[in-house]
This record gives sequence, structure tokens and C-alpha cells, in this order.
Amino acid sequence: MSVFDSINWHGAKGNQPGKPIIALILIAVAVALLVFVAPKLGIKLVDPFAAKQEVRTADSDEARPLAVTQVVSRLLSREDQLPGEIYAYQDVAIYPKEPGFVKWIGVDRGSIVKKGQLMMGIFAPELIAQQNEANAREQAVMSSLHEAEAKLYSAKASYLDAKAKMLGDNDTYTRMADASKVPGVVAPNEVIVLGQTVEADKEKMAAWSENIKAAERQVKSMNESLHAAHKATQSYKDIENYLTIAAPFDGYITERNMHVGSFCGPLGKGAYPPIVRIQQLNLLRITTPVPEIDTSGVEPGAPVQFSVSTHPGERFTGTVARLGNYLEQRTRTMPVELNYWNKKNEILPGMFCEVYWPTRRHHPTLMVPTSAVEQTSTLETFVCKVDKEEKIQWVKVVRGLSMGNMIEVFGDLHDGDVVALQADDSLQVGTKVAPQMVAREKAEAAAPPRPSYHASGAVLTMPDSEREELSKDENKGKEWVH
Repeated sequence: MSVFDSINWHGAKGNQPGKPIIALILIAVAVALLVFVAPKLGIKLVDPFAAKQEVRTADSDEARPLAVTQVVSRLLSREDQLPGEIYAYQDVAIYPKEPGFVKWIGVDRGSIVKKGQLMMGIFAPELIAQQNEANAREQAVMSSLHEAEAKLYSAKASYLDAKAKMLGDNDTYTRMADASKVPGVVAPNEVIVLGQTVEADKEKMAAWSENIKAAERQVKSMNESLHAAHKATQSYKDIENYLTIAAPFDGYITERNMHVGSFCGPLGKGAYPPIVRIQQLNLLRITTPVPEIDTSGVEPGAPVQFSVSTHPGERFTGTVARLGNYLEQRTRTMPVELNYWNKKNEILPGMFCEVYWPTRRHHPTLMVPTSAVEQTSTLETFVCKVDKEEKIQWVKVVRGLSMGNMIEVFGDLHDGDVVALQADDSLQVGTKVAPQMVAREKAEAAAPPRPSYHASGAVLTMPDSEREELSKDENKGKEWVH
């Protein structure tokens, strides 16, 4: 029996500590012997925790491999796909000036009309009655004018008679007065009578002069009344001319709501829709909302391409014609209109289109791959710049526009600076790295692409509050993903 077995047997028999305690005692004795005996035998003991710390220290001194790229200076030039709507250049709903019945109509939906071409005629019985009444009123005023003119002529004639009599009596009175100076030739009484006759003639002349003035005022008043009555009659004639409606411009009839015998009115409400609608289709308006960030590059006359779903793979070119010069507060976009000459009538109003909006810079800006900008950090947006000592430095930047997989950055950077291809806040400031330059083409390909403004299948958001509210009502309760 061995010593251990003896100890274990005695422990079991003598009710002493069991095998686990004895084993611990033996291990402790062995470790003590090893500590005292090892130095004498030339054996070096190593602390495992100290060894692990040395490994960590060695690792911290080694440079970390890091894929890097260069900051480049480029001129921003890109295309954004914006939603657009197509309208006719001119769109007119035809109403009559006065209510009436459609007497005849010579156009229908799809008809091609020329400017000045007669399209329909309206019959208005009330207008005819009013026109006859105005004619009768004008004739009555004209008769009164003739009477006033006759009175004026009569007053003038009587004035002339009174004047002639006054002149004759005055001449006789002058002669008799001269003759009465010789005693006994003329009786004094006769001279006095002739003088009174002359005074009476003068009073008659003054009375007829006042009659002439009164007659002239009456004639003037009647002339004014006649002019007003003539204008009223002429206005009814003009309205009668409006009952024959001509095309205001060259275009197409795109809507017809009335037929011969239909009652139509000028209000355009309820039961009185427009008789027809005419649209100019050889020139179209393309309206698109330009985002606020792109409005600085809008230039009138610039060519802009667009596409429609009816002609897949084909692009059409319009020109910037009109600027909204304001931003829609809800969408922060500016409405811009393009002109497009629709010579082949390939495009129709109401079509949905994609506008390829060109965004340009007038001077080069600094760009890096989108992955080189750390924007998930809650502290700030930065890039990890590698300095001359190959250590990481955080450079705060402001992001600009993107072009492909590149993005503009504005900050303390220069053309040719080296930055980490994948920015990460784990790259702490002062970290030693081993830069591994990645070619620009590979760096751009490795960066995630920027999101586009393609809006196919999404709710079209235009700078029109009514259309936006209508879209909300139609899609109430639905969740849209833009």
C-alpha cells in the first residue's frame, strides 16, 4: 500500500479530511518546492499576466493597415431626375358672353382649328329684345334732337328779324332826331316814339338771344343723350357679335360639352360647363419643382432634357423659360417651367414626365468618396485625415452636393490630402496607421451611390397647395415610402 493510499485509508477510517483536501495540500507543497528549487536548477518562471500585457504593448506600437484615398478637386456636374407635369401652352375654356341656346356648332373633340375660324353660334332671344328696345330709345332721342335743333333754328331766325327791325328803326330814329334840330320840320313827339321803338327792338333781340342759348343747351343735351343711346345700341351689337364664337388661336378641340339646342351660360358653374375647350399643343409647358439646393444653378434659356413613359428610352429637350422666383414653403422647391416645341405631337398635356435636371458649379470644389465622410456620429460630421506622421486627425467638414459616388466637402482640407476611405469614429485621433492608397476608380466604386430623385410610383409633390391637399385626401390612411 502506498503512502497516499495509507493517508486516504486513515482519513476514511479516522473520520479525517477526505481526498480533495489532501490533494490541495500536495499541490501547495509541490508549488513551494518548485519555487525554491527552480532558481537553483536555472529554471526561469514567467508570469502569464505580465506576458499578456507585453503582447498588448507590442500590438499598440504596430501601425494599423488602413485603406486611404486622396481629396480631389472637381467641377460639379450631375443630373437629377425630378418629377414633372406637362401642360398645353395655352388652354382656354369657351363660354358665351350672354346666356343663350347653341344655334350651331361646327367643331368636335379632336378638331383642328385656326385662329379666327368660326366654331359655333349662339341664339339669345332676350338679347334681341334688349337690342330692339335700345334701337327704339335711340330713335326717340334722335327725334327729340331734331325738335331741339328746329327750335334753335327758329330762335335764330326770330333773332335776325328782331335785329333787322331794330336796325331799321334805329336808322329812322337817327334821321328824325337830326331833322328835329330844325324847328318846325318834325314834331318832337314823333322822335320820342321812334326812340322807344328802338329800345323795344333791342329788348326783343336780347330775348331771342336767350332763346337761342337755351335751344343750344337743349341741342347739346340731346346730342349727349343720343351718343349714350348709340353706345348702348352698339354694345348690344357687340354682344351679338360675341354670339358667333371664333377660335382665339391655332389649336385642338380637346373637350366638347354642348350640342345644338343646349342652353349655355357665362358663369361656368353647375349646369353650365364650357361649350368646348381649345388647347395649343404645338408648344408645351413642362413644370418641375427644383429643390432649394439646386436653385442657384437655374439659368433661363438653358437646355433641359426630359422623358415620358410613352416613349421609353427616348429623351426630349426643352428650354428653361419661366422661373417661379419663390420657394414653396411646404416642399422647399421652386417651380420652373420649360418650353418644348411639340412639332410631331408626340407628347400630350397631362402626361407624367421625368426631368433630367442639370446641376452645375461655376468653380471646382473638393470631393471625396461618400464613404470617407463620417455622418453617423452624434458629435459632428468629419473625415479621418492622415497627416505626414501617418496618424489620424479628425477634420470637421460640411457636406455639399454629390456627384456619382463622390460628395463635396467644405472644411480644412486641400487638394491631394489623404483621408481614410471608410471613415469611422473608432479611428481615434492620433492612431498610428499604415496608409494603403486605393486607386480613385476603385475608391469611387467602393463608395455607396447617392440616392436619386427618381419619383416613379411615388406621390408627385408639386409646388401647388391644392394639388398637395388633394393628394393627401386621396391617399388618406395609406403609408407611402418615398
